[in-house]
This record gives sequence, C-alpha cells and structure tokens, in this order.
Amino acid sequence: MPPPLRVAVVGAGMAGLGAAWALSRHPERFHVEVFEERARIGGNAATVDMPQRDGTTLPFDMSVTAFIPSVYQNFSALLRHCDITAVPTRFSYAVHYQGGVHAHDFEGSLTRQYRNDLTAFRRMLRTLRAFSALSRRPSRLAAAADPFNYVSMRQALDRWGISTGFRHAILKPMFVNFVLATDIFSMPAAMFARYLDFFDVEKSTPMTTWQGGTREIYRRMTAGFADRLHLARPVTGLHRHARGATLRDADGRRAHFDAVVLACNANQALALLDRPTALERRLLGGVRYSSELHHDAVAHHDDSILPRDATDVLGSRSTFVRHYGPRPDNYEVTYVMHNQQPWARASDRPCLVTYNLERPVRPDTVIAREWFQHVVHDMRHMLLLMPLLPTLQGRGHVWYCGAHTAVNSQEHALISGLSAARQLGADYPFADDPQARTWFNYYGRMVQGRRFRPA
Repeated sequence: MPPPLRVAVVGAGMAGLGAAWALSRHPERFHVEVFEERARIGGNAATVDMPQRDGTTLPFDMSVTAFIPSVYQNFSALLRHCDITAVPTRFSYAVHYQGGVHAHDFEGSLTRQYRNDLTAFRRMLRTLRAFSALSRRPSRLAAAADPFNYVSMRQALDRWGISTGFRHAILKPMFVNFVLATDIFSMPAAMFARYLDFFDVEKSTPMTTWQGGTREIYRRMTAGFADRLHLARPVTGLHRHARGATLRDADGRRAHFDAVVLACNANQALALLDRPTALERRLLGGVRYSSELHHDAVAHHDDSILPRDATDVLGSRSTFVRHYGPRPDNYEVTYVMHNQQPWARASDRPCLVTYNLERPVRPDTVIAREWFQHVVHDMRHMLLLMPLLPTLQGRGHVWYCGAHTAVNSQEHALISGLSAARQLGADYPFADDPQARTWFNYYGRMVQGRRFRPA
C-alpha cells in the first residue's frame, strides 16, 4: 500500500476544517496537517466565555450564531454527525435611526414613516420571488434563466422607486446582521431576494442555533487530528514544484506536502504563492473584502448601550442597530446573545457583542475583542470572478476553498472544504442524506468546475 498523501490545510475556519475533517476520516490514505495564524480555530466564527459571579463561565458566539435548516443541508448533517443539539431561536431586530424607531412585530415611528416604501418593497419582492423559484432548484441552467441575477439590488430598488431613507433606516440595518458587508445593494437582486425568502422586514423569523456555540462543533470535528493542528503558526510562503508544494512558516521552518488546500482569504492566498501566474493575480487579487462595517467586534456585558423603551431590546431582541454620525449607513450593531442563543439566558450578566463600537463601554465589562473580514459578493464577483475561480483549482497541487469560492455562510464554506477533499480522493461524508448530497454536488461543481468529482 502506498504511503498516505500528505496534505496541508492553511486556515482553520469552517472551510479548512471541513476539508481536514473529510480527509482525516481516511487515515490510511491521507496525512493531514492544519496551519492557522490565530491561536484558536474557527475563522470568522468565534466562541467566548462570559464569567459568572459563582466563578464558572458560560459560552456564546460572537459572529456566526444561527442558521436556517432548510437551506443548510450539509451543515445540519454535520451537526447530527457530531451529535450537536440544534436549538430553536428567533431573529428579531430593532433599529434607532435619526430619532426614529423600527422593530420586528412593532409599529414604530420609522415603520409608519416608510409605510409607502414597505408597500412598494413588497410589490418588488413578489416580482423577484416569481423568478427566484428558478434558483431554488439545484440547476445552474435554471438559475441562469433568472434575469435578476444580472441586476443589482440597487437597480431593482431604483426601478420600484424605493427611497434611500427606507434603504438605510430599515432594510440595510436588517441585512447587516447576516450579510456582514458594507455595500449590500451591489449584490445581485436574485441573491438579495433569496435571503428574503426567510427574513421579513416587519416580522421576526424562526431560526436554529447549536448548543454550546461553534467552538463545540469544531472541537468534535478536530478530535481525530487535534495533534496536527498548528495554531499560532502563520504560513508565509508556498513554493510549488513537480512533486508537490513546500510551505514556509513565520519562523522559517519548511515542510513538504503532496497537496495544499488554501482555506484562507483570496488576498492571503495570493500573498503566499511563490511566483503567482497572471491569472492567479487577476482572479485572487480581484476578490474584494469589506472590513468597514463588521470588522471590530467587542464581547462585553455593559447593557447601558442598549435602549430602555417599548422595543424591549435587552429582554427580547436578538439584535439592536443604532445609526450614528453623518453617513447614512454608519451603524453600531449589538448582538444580544442571551436572546439569540437560549442557553445563555442562564447567564447572570448580559451576553452582548457589539460591532463598530462608537460609544465607550466600561473596560471591566469587556471579555474579548475580534477583528473580521468578509468577502463582497457584488455583481462583479458573482458574474465574473466566481465562474473563473475554478480554473485555478488543482494547479501546482493547490486547491482553494472558502467564502470567496461560493457564498459567505457556514453551509457553503463547509461545502467548499468538502469539495476540495473530494477532489483529493476523500469520500463524501453524508452520502446517506440525499438532499445534502444533491446540494453538495450543485455547489461543489460551482467551486471546482467541470473536473468536480460528484458524490
């Protein structure tokens, strides 16, 4: 029997861990090692612990916090495989914008002010949804027939005469909770409408979270290769040659591998490549990232930054969005995690995560700080870059996965990682789940191109 294929995975977010987990299920065929520059695994998903007065702690998530099971088939299968309990929750937001108030299931001043826009917005959605049925099937041909894949959301809002005030006071404050990018109106209208199949601007939405936070998912995923997780060990260079690739870390150490999976951001992947080709520079360098809106995050328990009004943010809302400053889309966003993740209600302190903290919180209430970067899925990315990125897969024994190769969600990050492992010869782990397999094959081909090996 030949020796196991040596595979390095650079990046320990959901995509990288998905690839490493799938490969590690076949120890006789693969020897996998994971390199992560941070001192923790999880990438854009971070779990922190709220200290309790009795000396114990209680975990909650800072960024990735919940999902919709009907469109997270592979992620749901992963939770079942890892024996992680799915917990029902709700998405319910409130916004304060230039003295006005809007909230789910609440008639606020902004709701009344923009009632005509809400009516026009619902008319627009009816038209978009009539076509978005084409994108609900695992068919690239059907999705290509949806004309709103070629129209930005900004153009659609303009076409229906929806005011900029409504966009910034009601619509964008809702979307910053789950799109995590600044210029959301540049994304294709069909993609925007797909989110609104599940989320409403006036009514709260049932969702699902996971017991114990994302850290528990990753702990169980990595149990089989925990001794080969190299944390706080950033990779600084990748030299490709006929026999594989050699990695160089920040201390100058080198290690040879037969194949490398780059599960980091596209700009980071490009920086690692020794002598990148013109095509690699054009495609990887063309991916844009937003670090303006959801970049600095602070986990804390200072509830003085939340309003005390009829919207009952502290007691019932999952998110509070507060506009500030001269720009129409400057937002301070606070996730009220003891409402989002139900087990955190047992905390004797509020569990809060605030992005773009504009007002000071008491220093003694801060328990963690994180910095995040998210890919921009605008028209250029979706229509030009994504169809061409698969042409880079496998070149020089290097494979790519992550949000820039699919969509910015845990489901699609997982699929992108599993598809890289599949290309290297790993089995698809959820073959007994026909729905998960169908969507894996659909998005796997999107990520890997025509040479994709379907499950």
